Amino acid sequence: MRTKKLFSVLAAAALSAMPLIGCGGDPVNPATPENTDPYNIPQDYCRTYYEVFVRSFSDGNGDGIGDIKGLINNLDYLNDGDDSTTSDLGINGIWMMPINSSPSYHKYDVEDYCNIDDEYGTLEDFDKLVDECNKRDIWLQMDLVLNHTSITHPWFKQALNDARNGKSPSESKYMRMYNFYLKDDRPSTGTFYDVSRSEYCYLGNFSSSMPDLNLANEDVRAEIEDIVDFWLNRGIRSFRLDAVPWAFADDTVYTEENGEFWSWFNDYCNTKGAEVYGKENDGINSYCYNVGEVFTSTSSTVNEFFGTGMSNFNFTLAGNDNMSFVGVAKNSTRALRLASYVQSLQADALVKDSDALLSNFLSNHDTNRSAGYMNYNVTQIKKAAGLYLLMPGNPYIYYGEELGALGSGKDENKRLAFNWGDKSKGLASDPADADYEFAQKLGTWKTQNSDPDSILTYYRNVIKLRNRFPEIGRGVMKTYALNAQSKLTALDNFDTEEIDMTEVNALNKAVAAYTLTWKDSSVLIVQNIGNSAAEFDISMFAGYDIAGQVCATSNKSNAILQSGKLSIPAGTVAVLKTK
Repeated sequence: MRTKKLFSVLAAAALSAMPLIGCGGDPVNPATPENTDPYNIPQDYCRTYYEVFVRSFSDGNGDGIGDIKGLINNLDYLNDGDDSTTSDLGINGIWMMPINSSPSYHKYDVEDYCNIDDEYGTLEDFDKLVDECNKRDIWLQMDLVLNHTSITHPWFKQALNDARNGKSPSESKYMRMYNFYLKDDRPSTGTFYDVSRSEYCYLGNFSSSMPDLNLANEDVRAEIEDIVDFWLNRGIRSFRLDAVPWAFADDTVYTEENGEFWSWFNDYCNTKGAEVYGKENDGINSYCYNVGEVFTSTSSTVNEFFGTGMSNFNFTLAGNDNMSFVGVAKNSTRALRLASYVQSLQADALVKDSDALLSNFLSNHDTNRSAGYMNYNVTQIKKAAGLYLLMPGNPYIYYGEELGALGSGKDENKRLAFNWGDKSKGLASDPADADYEFAQKLGTWKTQNSDPDSILTYYRNVIKLRNRFPEIGRGVMKTYALNAQSKLTALDNFDTEEIDMTEVNALNKAVAAYTLTWKDSSVLIVQNIGNSAAEFDISMFAGYDIAGQVCATSNKSNAILQSGKLSIPAGTVAVLKTK
C-alpha cells in the first residue's frame, strides 16, 4: 500500500485553483519538481504497466546479462514509493517477459515452470523483488507460456523416450501431454516433426524445439493449476498469456476449444486469486486479471477472447496503421475517429465481460519500436504517448519507450539493452545475435532525466495525471464531436446526421474529446493532436474546470477555460473535472 501525502483542507483548496501540470515545468528543477497533487489509485488490476525484458534492463551481478537484482536496483526509477516525488516514472505494474528456466535467450521455451532461469537469478531474488514491489504498490504480472514447452522440459524428454521405446500415446502419460501422432496419420493442419527411431511425430507450431502441449489433457491442466498456485502464492498478481489463439493450433482464430480452455484457465486463476488476494481488491471484480496475446488486426477475433475473462492486447491500435495511436500522432486528421473507435472497442469488450479492461500499447517485443515509425519526431512521440496512456484500460509501456528507444528487424534488435547512459545503473549487453546498426538518436536516461522537454519527462507528467484520476483507465468512454458552430456535442453514432463531420469544422479531425465515467464520477479529456491552437464551446460541461494538463511541445502557454470556451494549445492534453 502506498503512503499518500496528506494535505490540509486549506492547502488542497489553494492548489485546486492553480494550473497543475503546465508546459514549462518548475524553474528550479524543471524536470522533476515536487508533486503537490495527491494520487488516487484503487487497489485493483487497472494499472500502468511496464513491460520489461529482464535480460536487457539492468545487470546486477556484472556478467553483462540483465537480471532480477538489476531490476530491483532500479525499481526507484520505475516507482520510488513516494507520491511527493516526480523523478520516478510512476508506473504501478510490471509485466516481466518470461523468467522461467529456459535454454534460449528469450525464454519463451520453458523447461521448468516453477523456477527462475539461472541467468536471471534465484527464487530468493524473486522473493526480494516481490517485497520491494509491495513497498511501492507495484503489482507483478508474469509471462506464462502454456502453448508449448522447451524440448528440454522433463515432460517432453520422457515423452520422446517413451515414443522411442515403442509406446503409444494410450500407454504414455507424457506422450498424451503433448500431441503425438503416427507419422502416416498426422493431421493436415499444424507443423509436425518426426521423432527419430520412432513411428511417431509431434506438433510444434513455433519450432521443433517448442513442442505444443495438449491443453485438453487433464494431466496438463493439473500441472497448470500447480503452476498458478505456485506463483500466486509467491506474489505474482496476474499473467500475460502467450500465443493465446494457438492453444489448439488455430493461429489467430477463436474456436470453441480455445474459448473453453481459456475460460477454464481464467476461472481457475480468479478463484485462486480471490483466495490469495481477494481481501485487498477494492475495485474490478476479478482477482487475477490476465491479459492475452491475440496477435491479429481483426478486432472481432480479439473481442471473442474477452469472453473468456481475460483482457487482450489491442494490436489494432498498435504499430503504424492509420488508426493506430502512432498513426494518429503522425496524422492528426484522425483524432476524433480514433477516439470513436476506442469507444466501440471498449463497448464491445464490456458486452463480453462487464469487468473488461482494454490493454493498449504502442509497440512490444514482437514489433518494431514506435519511435522509428515516427522518424524520431519527439513531438509526435509525445502525442502518441498521451493518446494511449489516457485511454480507457491498461497501458503497457515497452521498456525504453519512455526514452524514444529504437529497434526494428529481427527479434533481438527489438530487445536491445536499456539505454541508461550511466554505468552505475548496471548496464546490460544487447542480445548476442543483435545487429541493429542505427544509433539511439534520442538520448539516454541520463540525458533525458533532467530535461524538462524530454520524452521521459512527458511520460512522467502524463502518468501523474493517470495516478490522480481513477476514472482514467477504469471509466466507460463516451466520445464528443464539434458541430458546425464549434460546440462540443455528444457523439452517439459516428454516422449521425445531427453532427457535421465534414470540412465545415476541421477541428473534428485534430481534437479527440471524450469522457470517462467510473462510479458516478467523470472526467473530460481533450487532446489537441493538431499543430495549431484550438478554441471551442464546452458549455455542456458546466461546472467542469481544468484539473491538469500536459503539452507535447516546448510551448509555455496553457489551456484556458473561460466563459464556457476552452482554448487549448497545439499538442496539449487537458483533463477537466467538476470541483
